Amino acid sequence: MEEAAGKTVYPVITYIPAPEELVIRPEEINRYLGYGRETVPETDQTLIDRCREQVKRIMAGKACYSRFPVVCMEDNRIRMPYGVIESRHLSRHIAGCREIYIFAATIGAAFDRFLTRTRLTSMAEAAVLQACGAAAIEAVCDALNDRLAREAAEEGKSLCSRYSPGYGDLALENQRGVFEVLNPSKYIGLSLMDTMIMSPEKSVTAIIGIREKQEGESSSVQA
Repeated sequence: MEEAAGKTVYPVITYIPAPEELVIRPEEINRYLGYGRETVPETDQTLIDRCREQVKRIMAGKACYSRFPVVCMEDNRIRMPYGVIESRHLSRHIAGCREIYIFAATIGAAFDRFLTRTRLTSMAEAAVLQACGAAAIEAVCDALNDRLAREAAEEGKSLCSRYSPGYGDLALENQRGVFEVLNPSKYIGLSLMDTMIMSPEKSVTAIIGIREKQEGESSSVQA
C-alpha cells in the first residue's frame, strides 16, 4: 500500500499458476453440459476428453488481484475501493469482514480464437469446448483461491467464498469498479466492453471477504 498524491494506491499482483496447480475437473465439465450425475455416453466422453486436453494445451491461465479495506454500512451499503455500492446479498456474504481481495482471471485469447474456428466445423464440438473452457477458468480461480487462503491463514484469518458482479443483487455495473482498481488490461490483457462483457470470453472477476478465523475453524476457504 502506497500514498500517491494524497491517494492510497494498493499494489496489484499478477499470478500465473503452474500447470500442476490447474485442475480442470471432469465433473465440472459434465455439469456445464447438463449431465449432472448421469453416466456420460462413451462417444460423448471421448469428445469431452479430447476437448479437455485441447483446452489444457492452449489455455494461458493468469490472474491479478489486490487487497483492499471494506466497510459494510447500514441499509446494505458497502464502501468499496471504487465507491459506495448497495447489495443486500454481498453485504450479508462479507458481514464482519474489514478487508477484501478483488481479482480478475482469464484463460487467455487463444481459447476464443480456437472456439471461433471450431464453430465453423462442428457446433457439437464447440459446445463441449465451451464447457471445458468454463471449467478451465474455474480451475484458475480455484488455484488463486488456494493461494489467497494460504496467505490469509498465515495471518490467522480465513476467506469467504468468491462473489462475482452479476450474481444475486450485486449489479453487473460493478465490473467497471473492478476494472478501475485493478486495471487488468495492463496486467493480464483483460478488457471490458460497454455491455459489461469481458474479453477474452472465459474470464472472471470476483470479490473475496477476509475475516478473522473463528476458534476451531480450519484454514480452508469458507463458504
